[in-house]
Amino acid sequence: MSGHLGDAQRACELVLKLDAGNVAALTRLGLIAKQERQAEEAIAHFSAAVAAAPQDVYALRLLASTLREQRRPEEAVALLERSLPQLPRPSALLLNEQGRCLLDLGETEKALACFEAAAARAPQNAEIASMLGLARRRIGDKAGARAAFQTALALNPDDAAAMNGIGNDALEQEDFAAAADWYRRAIAQRPKFLKAQKNLAYALSLANDVAGARAAFERVFEIHRDVAEAHMDYGLFLLSIGDYARGWQEYEHRWRFDGFGEQDWGGGLLRWSGEPLNGRHLLLWGEQGIGDHILYGTMLPDAIRRAGEGVGGGEVTVAVEARLVPLFARSLAQTGATVVERGADIAADVQCPLGSLGQWLRPSPADCGNGRYLQADAARSAMLRNRYAALGQPGDRLVGLSWRSANWHVGHYKSLNLETLLPVLQRPGFVWVSLQYGEVASEIAQFTQRHGIVIHQDAEIDAMRDLDGLAAQIAALDAVVSSSNSTVHFAGALGVPCDILLSAGRGRMWYWPPQGETTPWYDSIRLVRQAQAGDWASALLRLNALLNRP
Repeated sequence: MSGHLGDAQRACELVLKLDAGNVAALTRLGLIAKQERQAEEAIAHFSAAVAAAPQDVYALRLLASTLREQRRPEEAVALLERSLPQLPRPSALLLNEQGRCLLDLGETEKALACFEAAAARAPQNAEIASMLGLARRRIGDKAGARAAFQTALALNPDDAAAMNGIGNDALEQEDFAAAADWYRRAIAQRPKFLKAQKNLAYALSLANDVAGARAAFERVFEIHRDVAEAHMDYGLFLLSIGDYARGWQEYEHRWRFDGFGEQDWGGGLLRWSGEPLNGRHLLLWGEQGIGDHILYGTMLPDAIRRAGEGVGGGEVTVAVEARLVPLFARSLAQTGATVVERGADIAADVQCPLGSLGQWLRPSPADCGNGRYLQADAARSAMLRNRYAALGQPGDRLVGLSWRSANWHVGHYKSLNLETLLPVLQRPGFVWVSLQYGEVASEIAQFTQRHGIVIHQDAEIDAMRDLDGLAAQIAALDAVVSSSNSTVHFAGALGVPCDILLSAGRGRMWYWPPQGETTPWYDSIRLVRQAQAGDWASALLRLNALLNRP
């Protein structure tokens, strides 16, 4: 502690000896403790100040904000819910703090109400306007968010949070240059602004500025060395540009990121490191969504083979999402592995999530293989092929169609609609079979009524729940045309030719490389890209040319 702070602390302690409830001294001690990074001591002092003066807005705000910063927002909300009704007049600053805590708890609607009330009481407060913009963004009110951020900047031209918010708006519109410019402006105002730094790296990666994105990520780590989310994002960026050696290492930080949201299905067992089992039992388990299960599952045959190379072999159990158990059990039958539903009680010795296998099995894109490992139900596929062939004329191509992604974060950028696909669907010589999951019967019926183009739906197969049936359906077809969703992973892992209509912006996932028509993960997949973000017309023009090939 510096001499100045030490003198201040001693002075406050002397005051408290004479007046144990002196709010100013208690508050000052809390600020000193906070400056010295002694959070619990700061909370104790602020709590004592609030106990001595329950209506002291400054002490209440300091206590609530410190609780929030220490990831205890529920305590801060409880404090403010008790205290706000007792104040002689409403406090905009406390309402703003309550909103921030509610945002941390995911209660966005309640937070928005707090920010709106705070803004009504303090319309000239730029910080409150910025928080109002953030809450409006969270509920999807983009226009309202933009207006709030602009208000904040008008009130305070140096408001870094508002600059970051406007940058996010530009990013959503896929104007990556403008987004990067706003993020740089925010960082210039607040050099340690983590969100703006991460957003800058993301915007530059979407703009295919590899050197700029790498430098931006490295800058994040210079200032915020151990932020798990930033390391995870950097891992995905490195994987996207083919730097698998370091990319997999950085991607492992996802397990330290609270927002990753994936349950650890490994039961607390030791992590397998790719060595022979030598008689032990290994649990391999699927993580994230269905598409991730299938993508990372391309490594399963190699993982099972490697695990069994030691003395005495070993036992391997693969745990996956329940809907995939029949398909994976058939596909891995020759490996000797047992396939079960995730959550089953398995007496294993070591474990590993499927997405972590790349550290040992995919050190570079050249090591990915052809991706073909799924085996559909052959009899069911043959029956379906006969059914679909009867829908058209002899020689017609049987092509599956999927056009939407349910990805909550970037699904909008990856998805099309049937009207957009009209230049392709009106081609003669094709039997179109819907592979689209979700409720699309009305959309298909309206499209057919408008254009006379039939897209067949198989009532016996639910593409959301019957994934073994979906695999049989895809295996029955000559080809698949799809947006970037789980359908394409089925096609690739089954070895069925598949053209992916691929976004040039936010909808491009890391496993689809930034250039070229191929992916190292599946040899039957062809990438059909937008010429620029949002430009589906260019992608459809290219697809039509490709479909002219046999």
